[in-house]
Amino acid sequence: MSDEKNVNSADSADQPAEQTPVPQPAAAQPEPKDSAPVSAALSRAEEKAAKAKAKVDAKLDKIRAKEAQARAKAEAKNSAKAAKSEAKASKQQEAKDQPKPVAQPAAKDASSPAADSSSAAKPDAKKTEDQSAPKPEAAGSVTAKSSEAQEKTAAGLPAAASKDDAVAKPVAKSAEPAKDPDSAKAKSLPESAIGKAPEQAADDPVTKPVAGDSAGSATKPSDAKDSSARHSTVAPVAATAAPSAAMSSAEAETEPKPSAESKSEDAPKAAEAEDPKAAKRRQKLEKVRARNAAKEEAAKTSAVAAPAAAAEPSAAEPADGKVSQRRLKLDKARAAASKDAASATTRKKTGAVLLSLAAVLAAGAVVGAGSIFAPAPAEKSLPAAVTNLPAGDSSSVCSATPKLLRGVEGTDAQFAPGAKEISSNLRSVVVSDLAKRIPGSSLSKLDGSDVHELTERIDDAEAAEARGADDEGLTGFISKISTLKDIDDAQVYSLQPLGELASKGSTLRSYQAKDGDLAGLAAGTCQAPASNWRFTGLQTSTGSTSVMHLSNPTHTTAQVSLRLRGPEGLIDTSTLQNIVLAAGESRAIVLGGYAQDLNSISAEVTSIGGKITASVQQAALRGLTPSGVELVGANASASNSQVIPGVWIESKENLSKLSKDNKSLVPQLHVSATGASGAGFKVKVLGEDGEVAASFEDNLAVESDATKSIDLSQLAGGYYTVVVESDAPVTAAVKMVRGSDPKDSSDTAWAASSNVLSGTQAMPLSANGTGKFAIAAVASDSEVEAVVVNKDGKLEKPKNLQIDAGQSIVFDPKSVSEDAQAVIFSTDANAYLAQLVLGSERSIAWAAMPQANAGRDGMVVNIGG
Repeated sequence: MSDEKNVNSADSADQPAEQTPVPQPAAAQPEPKDSAPVSAALSRAEEKAAKAKAKVDAKLDKIRAKEAQARAKAEAKNSAKAAKSEAKASKQQEAKDQPKPVAQPAAKDASSPAADSSSAAKPDAKKTEDQSAPKPEAAGSVTAKSSEAQEKTAAGLPAAASKDDAVAKPVAKSAEPAKDPDSAKAKSLPESAIGKAPEQAADDPVTKPVAGDSAGSATKPSDAKDSSARHSTVAPVAATAAPSAAMSSAEAETEPKPSAESKSEDAPKAAEAEDPKAAKRRQKLEKVRARNAAKEEAAKTSAVAAPAAAAEPSAAEPADGKVSQRRLKLDKARAAASKDAASATTRKKTGAVLLSLAAVLAAGAVVGAGSIFAPAPAEKSLPAAVTNLPAGDSSSVCSATPKLLRGVEGTDAQFAPGAKEISSNLRSVVVSDLAKRIPGSSLSKLDGSDVHELTERIDDAEAAEARGADDEGLTGFISKISTLKDIDDAQVYSLQPLGELASKGSTLRSYQAKDGDLAGLAAGTCQAPASNWRFTGLQTSTGSTSVMHLSNPTHTTAQVSLRLRGPEGLIDTSTLQNIVLAAGESRAIVLGGYAQDLNSISAEVTSIGGKITASVQQAALRGLTPSGVELVGANASASNSQVIPGVWIESKENLSKLSKDNKSLVPQLHVSATGASGAGFKVKVLGEDGEVAASFEDNLAVESDATKSIDLSQLAGGYYTVVVESDAPVTAAVKMVRGSDPKDSSDTAWAASSNVLSGTQAMPLSANGTGKFAIAAVASDSEVEAVVVNKDGKLEKPKNLQIDAGQSIVFDPKSVSEDAQAVIFSTDANAYLAQLVLGSERSIAWAAMPQANAGRDGMVVNIGG
């Protein structure tokens, strides 16, 4: 019997190996998405749901098209198979009609695929035609047919081996050692055919496509790549099987054809002679049969779950039900998309509520985490930036009239008038804008009561307009001078801005008494509130009183702390660290209660909360003789360079008389170190002709947090500017003494270190005594413009003052106008100014130049740490 007869034989469908579906490559099997896409943005939920539904329909259409294509190919294969089966049946009939000689069984090769096929082909032609005829089957019919064929084989019915089986058998046996011919003959051909096919179907996935090539009715057509690989595998197998087939044909010619009765008798005998290997193969066959049954059951379940998909016949659908499962997933996705579109509106509202709740919870979590975990310090610290605010009313506080300390009741100091004849005045100057508008100004108590209007206030809307000329188109400046008497309490001076810019103006307190314990002259500039204040040159020695006045003109409560330094270092002020000042409140602190009998003290005041002003009133007695009264001005900030303008030195003759019995009545420089490391310093004295020759110690130094005083009596009488240069931050002030007869009263004044004047500012002259201005340039030349203001507010012609570096000059306004009441200064930020006031031969006072008004303080913004 030829190999062609084995191809597409009637019993070839009974081979379980051919019923296993050929696995497709992963790329050839489109996997649908497991679930419908869910809308991510609530606002676009409906649109996304529609898109998801369209995608599902498109994928379903693609799968249906592929199934139709597979069905067409399967029908073509079935037709070809039917044709081959008919040809095979006719050849089998012809073979039966021809007699064949009987050959020796010993010469039969058990490994020959042709002999196996001839002995296995026992069914008649009618049965062959019935089994090989192509029939249309529904999904899962191929698996049912395979199960039926396997049952027939298990019952002992012969099954014909196909051409692919003949090819696959030498491949499977090529790895095994050669067996004895007798043992090979002893095996029954049906067992061999049954056993080898399941082994290849279950264990060798590579040969599975080769075995299933002849039974394409249950498989899908593979691509060109799989086909070429299959043909390349079959070619050497066919070449190996050719000699065996020829040998088998020769044996078949000499061997007589057994009768039908002998065939039926040989089948039970072969089953009875089944060896252990055949039994093992049969067990494998049963396992394969069980797997096929499970797959068939899964396919039926999928068909029930998706009736729409099961209703479509598909001859090429795999037996494992993967397509049905895909259809089920697609239907579920379609249903989910429809449900998503229906519930989009409700979900949008719910999502909005949930998002709001999540935002609140996230904010709370951030705040909570920030309170638990300290933020990491910034890697880079940016410099502080000041944000300018629209100008508001400029405010400054004027010291109260000096009074005699009578004692302390509890924590409050008790005062009384220090003389019968007292002249205490507040003089202010206000400068207009280019449109000659005078801004409004007033004086009032700290709590805002008892207002004294100095100039009429302009309507705020009109004042906010910036004007460069008056109604007649003329430009220029005018001024207004105001002098008030008999206002002894501390006052707040307010000045209205014009054109959203701070106006120019200030106020000065002057005091003079010719009798009493407070006989003498004192002057003090009204100062703007600040958070830090420093004073140097305070005294609590015998006969001296030093009282610090703290005032809070703001609307915010301030917490104030006070530190004192003496010649030996820091002074214990633990009870002065939490002084609370309510808005509009003031307080007087007697420093002698904390630092007793010291001739050199420095003070540092710090405020937290509202900004405050601080001033110090001092007085001294030599027995029963008045020895001076003053309003001590505040120092500039501690730094390595301190400039003290307006120092006046008495003549050496008078100083010699005064200091004969009291060595403290001499001019002195007081220096205070503000750090824990102390400071070394040197002193320079500047005069009208430049630096003045003076001999001081080479290695001047002050201990940490301590004060030091240096005698300046070596200087000749006159006006000076004293400069202190140090290697660490310090503050400095100069004590000035005036008098000649020790039996008569004398007076003292303190000149404090000052800041350079930047911009333009006006300062009134003292209403008591004669005021002159000391102007100094230290590091570089400076040019100052001075405009004298008369009593009627008229401005004199500007006078330009040129000051060379290292020079200190004196400007007397009376030299410009005998009626001078104030001076307006404009500088280039290189000049230091102060007003020195001299009265009779026994009185002296000093007042600091007020800084240019800022209107409102800028806000310091720290960025990055």
